[in-house]
Amino acid sequence: MSGGAYVLGLIDPVPVVARESSAVVDAHAAADDAATLREQLAVEVKAARSVLEGPDGQAAPKAERQALGTALDDARQLMTALGKVTRSPSGTEDQATALLGQVGTLRSDARAAVDALREATRLMVESGRQLRLERAMTGLEHGRADLREVTAVGEQAFAESAEVAAATDREALRAALDQAADLDARAGAALLEKAPAQGSAVSELLAEIEELAGALAATTAQIEDAAAVVLTGTREDAVEVEAEDAEDAAGSPDAGTAGTDTAPAGTCPEPDQVWTAENGHLSSSELASIPFSSSHAVRADVVGGLAELNEAYAAEFGVSMTINSSYRSYAQQESLYDPSSKTAAPPGCSNHGTGLAIDIGGGVQAFGSAQYEWLKANAEAYGWVHPPFAELSGRNPEPWHWQSVDAPNSF
Repeated sequence: MSGGAYVLGLIDPVPVVARESSAVVDAHAAADDAATLREQLAVEVKAARSVLEGPDGQAAPKAERQALGTALDDARQLMTALGKVTRSPSGTEDQATALLGQVGTLRSDARAAVDALREATRLMVESGRQLRLERAMTGLEHGRADLREVTAVGEQAFAESAEVAAATDREALRAALDQAADLDARAGAALLEKAPAQGSAVSELLAEIEELAGALAATTAQIEDAAAVVLTGTREDAVEVEAEDAEDAAGSPDAGTAGTDTAPAGTCPEPDQVWTAENGHLSSSELASIPFSSSHAVRADVVGGLAELNEAYAAEFGVSMTINSSYRSYAQQESLYDPSSKTAAPPGCSNHGTGLAIDIGGGVQAFGSAQYEWLKANAEAYGWVHPPFAELSGRNPEPWHWQSVDAPNSF
């Protein structure tokens, strides 16, 4: 009866549902898995690239950087291959089987690529961080030497100003000198500390050394500024005394024969020095703070080149340049000038007064050091040079003195 009913159209036929083979279903899942693998690999590539471009990567030896670069290239090629895996619902069983094999191979390759990226990154970080630590230690040693040199000058200024300088100025200098003593002791202890072999301990020591080096540089600059203020007050007092003595001796037969400690306006003692009325009298609008050494300033139109030079220097040595002196006012130059010494030019004759000269420590202050030689080879490209007078064979050898190519003279 049912057969007859079917023939007569009284009963609808039961629909037959086509079912995908297990290979096709698995292929669909594999295609989804390929997309997930590509996303995961992209995260690993981004992380490795970030480390390569970071401080450790920049400091790492060329071989380690190249190894990570190769691992990154391999990973990116694999990402491209994973991106070409397509999900084909209408695929045949043979196509599905081929797709399963392809994704299986890519999955294995992806695991290997992640392992290679992580290992290359680890080796690069380890080597780069060790080199950064070594350079930081060297920078700390030079910074400590700079601090000691400036501290000696500061202590002398403090002793000589006992009766003449303002109490607040002497207190500021004393505080900076006391801070220097503490930093000197900490630096000495850090330099004696044995560097750890690897791991987080290296990072911790590096952070401590870099922080300490920054504090040394800041305190060095602070002592210089405070000593200059104290010495200026001392010198102004001495000038007043000299003026009073000159008035008392005005009627003397020898009146008018006394000498002067500063160069007359318009003249300088050396033929390669140029006197200008603006020297030491630049306005704040003409100056700009040095970005990596904010207590110092140079002329605003040359600070950009100096900042770029420092970026290249920091990429090479892992630390910024140590600026020990920059623009000096007329009064500051006057307090430093000693006619019996070649150390400082007379007020009005120094390129420090033009805002176009700096004195650099951190290793640069020694002829033949790696830092000095690097600057000799690279500084001019950024607009800064070591002048002939300051060369080892010059009239006043000063490896630390560097100036803009726009400087009007050689001192």
